[in-house]
Amino acid sequence: MPFVGFQAAHRGNTLCCNSEPLSNTTPKQFWNGDFMKSVREKMLKGELVDACKSCYKAEAQGKVSLRSHYNSVYKDWDQQDTPLALDLDFSNFCNLQCVMCGPERSSQWAKELGEEKQVLRIEKSEIDELISMSDKLRHITIQGGEPSIMPEFQYLFEKLVSNGRAKDITIDCISNLTNVNNRFYQLLDHFKHTNLNVSIDQHGDINNYIRYPSNFHVLEKNLLSLKNKPVQASLQITLQTLSLIDFDKFLAWIEQMHKEFKSVGKNLGLSLSFVTSRDALNPFFAPNELKKQFISDIEKFIANTSSKFDVKFILVLKNLTKTFVANNKIEKKQETLDFVTKLDQRRGIKITDYIGNFAKYFSKKSIK
Repeated sequence: MPFVGFQAAHRGNTLCCNSEPLSNTTPKQFWNGDFMKSVREKMLKGELVDACKSCYKAEAQGKVSLRSHYNSVYKDWDQQDTPLALDLDFSNFCNLQCVMCGPERSSQWAKELGEEKQVLRIEKSEIDELISMSDKLRHITIQGGEPSIMPEFQYLFEKLVSNGRAKDITIDCISNLTNVNNRFYQLLDHFKHTNLNVSIDQHGDINNYIRYPSNFHVLEKNLLSLKNKPVQASLQITLQTLSLIDFDKFLAWIEQMHKEFKSVGKNLGLSLSFVTSRDALNPFFAPNELKKQFISDIEKFIANTSSKFDVKFILVLKNLTKTFVANNKIEKKQETLDFVTKLDQRRGIKITDYIGNFAKYFSKKSIK
């Protein structure tokens, strides 16, 4: 990644989204600066880079790291004088308050917590500088916040369309898909190809609680509308303690959506990641009873699903059950209950109105 691109974010410029940002550097200064030169030199010598320690740790645990992903995607790309790939995180502007998120990535979270500066944005001058470096650009990843409602991305896209670069650039976009901004999608049509990674973590009201205050029926309608748009849609599932509940219903819905896309000759991509930054939501710290039920839901789904279903996703699920079996000891019920209690008090809601089976695993009586 350091040889072909970098991340430009409202927090500063950095190697990628897994490393700490550097402040007080413009995109050009970062790309051509001493830090990037030293990173490239170390990598060519086979030396470890401090900024990449999170990926080294993941690889040591047998996981596929972001570093491994980039090495696979960009392995045949040669270094140029300007970036070939950019990971862009322009703002924390968002319309949701997902339970696993926070003010750095959600302006609604910042509002809920009463922070003085709620919306964080990259400077327009930095976007203009990125545009001036786009003459050889081939790939852009955009994230947030919610990119589809950010004027900064619309501005970037319009400039890339007008200067003729869009047709040679592929887009990877992460979206909560709670709304379909027509202008945003019209601009995406001008790019070479678009992968739209839709953040959905559960089915129905459980998803509405996790990705508060989304409306699952609207989200489903928007997802199905992508069948007839020139984009590759994928479900990006972030597994956490709360999403383990009634997972069989979620799997059934995923299979239904898979069939819907297959009916028009399109594949619906699927990917899984984990919340590990907060013990209260870390799925490996969920109640053992819930983890056992989760494993059972997956095993039944695999046994009964069609052979035409996504083979890679089935393999991921099989490996997932092995991982959960290996971690079927530690549980932190009290942390989850405390977190949810404080969250509900601030928002004036009750989790049991959204997740009926929550009390089955997290009643105060079950916590010693």
